[in-house]
Amino acid sequence: MKKITLAVAVAVIAVAATAYASPYYTLHQIKTALAERNADALATHLDFPALRASVKTQLEASMARSIAATAGSDNPLAALGQRVASAMLGKMVDTMVSPAGVVALVNKSAVSPQADADTGAKPDATADGAGKKADYSAGYAGVNTFVVRAKDGTAQEGALVLLRHGVWGWKLSSIEIASAMAAR
Repeated sequence: MKKITLAVAVAVIAVAATAYASPYYTLHQIKTALAERNADALATHLDFPALRASVKTQLEASMARSIAATAGSDNPLAALGQRVASAMLGKMVDTMVSPAGVVALVNKSAVSPQADADTGAKPDATADGAGKKADYSAGYAGVNTFVVRAKDGTAQEGALVLLRHGVWGWKLSSIEIASAMAAR
């Protein structure tokens, strides 16, 4: 009887530990897919409908604040312009946040790891800081929500929100646009 109880306890602890560690593993898989420029592997970790809705909502809110600040909230032409821009923005987000859009973004954003023939320097050692290691924090924001926040030491730069899909599965479902973008 003690062996069965011990085996059940070990199994429960193993399931709990792997369930707790699963978003960290998903984050590792996302980073690996990006480093390897593997758009198909990356796409398996994205919830495209939820991601599209998140990006659209935030960009439309930012655009509305910008238009209200420049044209005033009572300007009828500003309202018309906002509707036209919103329709265009919706189509743009639908195109960019799609499997084909992810393939294009991953393929265009990759930097060759080969050294520069003239200087012998690695391309990731750029003057603008693009090659520096990303500073971020990651942790649970709830039982089914895992948040990865990028930061630069003075302010939060945005966040990636992963939502649980099953016991061990996680998918990127939302992107919180940086506070600088939201304040514009």
